[in-house]
Amino acid sequence: MLDTVIRGSLTILPTGAVPADVGIGAGRIQAIGAPGELEASNVVDAAQHVLLPGAIDPHVHLNTRFGEWVTRDDFYTGTVPAAFGGTTTIIDFAIPLPGETARSAFERCQKEARDGAVVDYALHGCITREAFSESLAELPELRARGMRSVKVFSAYRSTIGLSFEQIEQVLRRAADMDLLVLVHAETDEMIEAGIAKEVAAGRLGPRGHAASRSAAAEQDAIRKVAGLAAKAGAKVLFVHVSSAEGAEAVRQARLDGQSVQAETCVQYLFLDDEVYDRADGQLWICSPPIRSRSHQQALWSALDDGTFDLISTDHNCFDSRQKALHRDDFRRVPNGIPGVELRMPVLFGAIQTGRLTWESLARLTAEAPARSFRLWPRKGCIAVGSDADLVLVDPTAPTDLSSSHMATDYSPFTLLPGNGHVVQTWLRGSRLVDRDRFVGERGVGEWVHGERSEVP
Repeated sequence: MLDTVIRGSLTILPTGAVPADVGIGAGRIQAIGAPGELEASNVVDAAQHVLLPGAIDPHVHLNTRFGEWVTRDDFYTGTVPAAFGGTTTIIDFAIPLPGETARSAFERCQKEARDGAVVDYALHGCITREAFSESLAELPELRARGMRSVKVFSAYRSTIGLSFEQIEQVLRRAADMDLLVLVHAETDEMIEAGIAKEVAAGRLGPRGHAASRSAAAEQDAIRKVAGLAAKAGAKVLFVHVSSAEGAEAVRQARLDGQSVQAETCVQYLFLDDEVYDRADGQLWICSPPIRSRSHQQALWSALDDGTFDLISTDHNCFDSRQKALHRDDFRRVPNGIPGVELRMPVLFGAIQTGRLTWESLARLTAEAPARSFRLWPRKGCIAVGSDADLVLVDPTAPTDLSSSHMATDYSPFTLLPGNGHVVQTWLRGSRLVDRDRFVGERGVGEWVHGERSEVP
């Protein structure tokens, strides 16, 4: 029995784009037929629209403390905008607070998500400098609870980062347990030297931040960790790759036969370092920094040749007051930009310009993250038996990228044109968003275990 039929959309299936009806029942996709073939009591006329699998954002930070700062959103105020932007599953990072281990951070984040999330969610475990040995010993228990990925930082050694020797220990333990290791890859010593250089020259504004975190530091860390992973037999995913040099290091590791994946973020594909010359340039301070147009073009080339597996956001939601308080010293500006709602609308513009197709968009934002984090085929595709996580898009309607439902007062993509609008978002067969109205309920998001399985 079908509860709902979404009729006549251009439907993006794993095998390609076809006009189709999609039938929903009991929270799953029950049937896919030719336009007009399926019947139900509730029929959504989707002619002239595109139906995408619900997007997965595997790189978000909600209710997260960074030094003196805490992000403005939590698992409710952060996942409502995700739904407005066509994202139906997020993966957050359980970064330990002072006094926490990986397990206690994981348990804290699970409770926060359970009480607030309106989309489905998973968590990456995190191994940090504090309680390193204890956290490392907790990995088997976390894996038994459904965790399938763990993150390490090669930067920020004074707070949460690890030495390369410690990262090698994580890689060896992760290889034994078939865990994917996510790596923030910047070599700390090179970053600290870059910061010292900019401070000595009196360049403490946003441009100094960009100059302090070189592409060479990203390249160096990727090369070193890829080599360590190869020796350990571990699988790694380099997050937020931002530079031509970083992309080339990933490409070379793959040519050498290493098990390496990589993501880039929407800000690195669409923005360039001129944002740091604006009077409000502190709003774009993030790490790695947004780089020049030549780097941007190299990242698009890396997407084209398959060097990058997926596009995420690295969503860190601060507001303009937080960003402006120490605007004259980049070292004290909260690090990160909001984006969980705007990733898909920004990427719709790349379809208009021919840089992406609907099929490649679905692959980069749904299929690839579902496969990487073992949610496929329950998530990430429109297929019979998969969860009815669906996004209906009007490809001709404009979207205002200068505003959002995110818990902040600015948009980092305010200068970009918006082409394509999310009309409806469905989570397991229930509507979350209907024509600019949130119609879901707090806490309806479910924990999704990272385990490959065949759909019924």
